[in-house]
Order: sequence, then C-alpha cells, then structure tokens
Amino acid sequence: MESEKLLIVGLIGVIIVVGLVVVASPYLFLTPTDGNGDGNNNSGGTISPDVDLLDLSLKVPDWNLVMSDDTIITMYELHGSFVIIDLMATWCTFCDSQNSELLEIYNAIDSDSLVIISLTVDDTETIEMMAEYKVDNDLPWAHGLDTSDVFGDYFSVVSIPTAILIDADGYFRWVHNGVWTESSITQTLSQMMP
Repeated sequence: MESEKLLIVGLIGVIIVVGLVVVASPYLFLTPTDGNGDGNNNSGGTISPDVDLLDLSLKVPDWNLVMSDDTIITMYELHGSFVIIDLMATWCTFCDSQNSELLEIYNAIDSDSLVIISLTVDDTETIEMMAEYKVDNDLPWAHGLDTSDVFGDYFSVVSIPTAILIDADGYFRWVHNGVWTESSITQTLSQMMP
C-alpha cells in the first residue's frame, strides 16, 4: 500500500514537471541564432544587457516583420533612424508599464529620428490580436509579430518586456531586460544620437 502511494506521488510529480516544461518552452530561448535557425550569430553568446554593443559590431540582418496592419517592415528600410524594438506580449502586465514609458519617448522625440516597434514574442498571438491591442491601448507606433522569433532567438530572450536599441547605421546598440524607464531611455539615446 505504501509503495503504491509513493508511485502515485512520483507519477504526479513527473506530470507536473513535464507540464511546466511544455508550458514554459515557447519562452525559453536558450540558443542565440541569426534568425535562420542555424545557431550561428556574430555575438558568440556574449550579448550583455545594458551595455553599448557597438564594439561587438552586430549588424542587424534584413529581417522581415509582419505588422498588425498586414504590412511587412524590413529592417533595412529602417536605416537612417534609431529603432527601439519592444519585445512584449498582450497579456504581459509589465509590458503595459513599458507602454507608458515608450509613449513618453514617442511624444518627446521626432518620429523621423526614432522609430518604435512593439513585437509579440508569444507565438500564439496573431496580427489581429496585435491590431486590437494597439487600438485598445491607444498606442501610436507599429505593432506586429516577432516573425520566426528572430529577435527572441538572437538575444535569447527569457523575460518580457525586453527592449532592443538599433542605431541609425543598422547596428544593435543596446539591450534592456524589464521595464526601461523614459529617463533611462533618454539618457542612453542622448549618448548615441547626434
């Protein structure tokens, strides 16, 4: 009788662990890739948050991103502007806080010199969901999908929000995990923008 109880408890434990792994697996990006799925990128796994990445010379690949208005943005067409990529999900409450900080930046900086794009890292979310989220939250910048998990995989994103700053020459310059405040974003941009 005692061994049957132990067997049942052990079986329940295994089921719980397997369930947690299955649920968490879409958000565990353990191997940085270049967006082609081959596991190779220029970073060598050395991308650290909150430091200038310029010395790593990480040129942004020409990834295609599907936006909530059914358009496609290519990364190359954004050259000439600084770009903040906001990795998020519609269900993320901390991402709502990030929206407030980004809205302050959006209203304060010329849209020709800074582009903000929010991308969901949740593979179950659709362009329709992102369009609804953008409208419901009255957010003026582009929203879309992290198509093929290019940003999430490249930066091994394990938490959201995560913000990625790209300079006007098309190089990755900054990664910030968690809510990035308006004052910190402004300070970082002021050091990099002419």
